[in-house]
Amino acid sequence: MAATRVITSTSIDIRSWQTVFRLPPPKRPQSPPYHARRPHKKSRAGCIICKRRRVKCDETRPSCRRCEKLGVSCNYSQNQDLQQMKEPDGTVFSLSLKDLESKVNQALATDSDCLEIGALKTANDARPITIVAFQHFMNHSTDTVGHPSIRHVMKSDMIRVAFGCPHLMYTILGVGGLHLSRIRPQDQTWRLAEIYFWQQAIKAYQAALSSKVSPQNVDALLSTCMFMGITSLCPDRFEPTDSWVLTNAPGAMNWLCLQSGLRTIIELAGPYIQSSIWASAFQQTHQEEVQLYEDGVTQGRDGLDPDLADLCGVDDSTTTSTNPYYEPLKILAAISLLEKNMKNASQCATFMGRLENDFLALLRERDPPALLILAQWMGLMCTLSEWQPWVEGRIRGECKAICMYLEHSADPRIQRLLRFPASACGYSLAYV
Repeated sequence: MAATRVITSTSIDIRSWQTVFRLPPPKRPQSPPYHARRPHKKSRAGCIICKRRRVKCDETRPSCRRCEKLGVSCNYSQNQDLQQMKEPDGTVFSLSLKDLESKVNQALATDSDCLEIGALKTANDARPITIVAFQHFMNHSTDTVGHPSIRHVMKSDMIRVAFGCPHLMYTILGVGGLHLSRIRPQDQTWRLAEIYFWQQAIKAYQAALSSKVSPQNVDALLSTCMFMGITSLCPDRFEPTDSWVLTNAPGAMNWLCLQSGLRTIIELAGPYIQSSIWASAFQQTHQEEVQLYEDGVTQGRDGLDPDLADLCGVDDSTTTSTNPYYEPLKILAAISLLEKNMKNASQCATFMGRLENDFLALLRERDPPALLILAQWMGLMCTLSEWQPWVEGRIRGECKAICMYLEHSADPRIQRLLRFPASACGYSLAYV
């Protein structure tokens, strides 16, 4: 959810992580003799079938010769959109604007207030704000999802589910509204719409969770849960001084605890996952994660930062079951080696959803080793904000807060370990 990134003199340069290969310029070949193209008439009023196949239509009516040869019905209708015929990822693209408005309203038919709010229009757009938010989600918000299989389901099967589920539809509108509110902060209509959509999404989602998970509701529950943490990750205004690290307010850390919600829903939905719209995508991501994490360190210090391992009490016999820091350290070591690209950036973001309760308890107590592990991850995400723009909403500020809290430590190991996250998030350490 894009917020404008502020580059300071101390922030890390994304380009420094990229390798540039310079090749000698090729020898310029001799220019071939020029031959003018024979003049020809372009077909601008051809039939839909020829336009779709990108071939010239002879415009013979009622049926052109190419369609006769193919044995297909020739159609010259100007009201059909070529994009509809390409059958792209999303169900929404096969709908006219009027059909789309009807389906969104039908999904929210139980809420007369939403229909009234949805009829509102912004200053420069004739479309209802529900449609603007929905289309923005489809066309832009989903593009920040790094894994192609997850993104595909979000643009296709998930939309079909949303047309029959109010809490998922409200959530989609909430994400689109949040995105628009952040990029158009001067337009208060979007701020109000965002607040309303999320209020209704949370209310309807809580009601849905009161019933048992079943094959009928598993797709909607999983889909909604995947987006529920976005509001806490992208607050409207966030400063480092708002962090739980500096305020010591336990509730200020709830944003991090919320990120493990999907894991809980998946456990409850276990018997129905195989028949879910997410089955194939989850299976693919699981196989990739097994290869990434289970082929790495399983015991001891190999591959871990020596100072961080010392601070966390990791020795050659340490395992996940004997040390609460070990699993986060192992995950951090694995993702830190990944090539920096959109798909891997999405994989790195899953770190916060893998944190167990014992480690979260250490963070709540502002335990320095736990804070340093989290700061290392946050610094890594700051270097990946090109592909994960939601980082600018909270993560960069939280990283600065940890640096502010730990920078006065007299331990030289902590001072050294803070340099990377401080540089990545744009915070100037007092001793550097």
